[in-house]
Amino acid sequence: MQDLEGAESMGGGESDYAPDLRELLSHPHVVEVLDALSRGPMTVARISAHVPAGRRGLEAALRIVAAHGLVAKEGNGSWDTDAPGNTVYRHTGRGRRVVDALSRFSAWTTMFDGSTT
Repeated sequence: MQDLEGAESMGGGESDYAPDLRELLSHPHVVEVLDALSRGPMTVARISAHVPAGRRGLEAALRIVAAHGLVAKEGNGSWDTDAPGNTVYRHTGRGRRVVDALSRFSAWTTMFDGSTT
């Protein structure tokens, strides 16, 4: 997967990153998790108030966005085990840029217009 860092500059080169973002966003609950965290850092309990997913689905989405460098959690520890309930998750700088890009209609039309492969 290409570096999603370029997603923040989706404007002239939107089509360059559209396939990568399309793949990322194809996972369940990823968009909702990114949107929820745009309100600020949250625990899983607070995120679940904004994301209609069970705990497993929510944790899977968090792992996916973390693997892409879009979300971080406070404290150390593996993403392969359940974090304590009071663990706080937040966007990384890259995550904020991707959310900013995804809040533009042009990014969505570029990703799903059918002319991009």
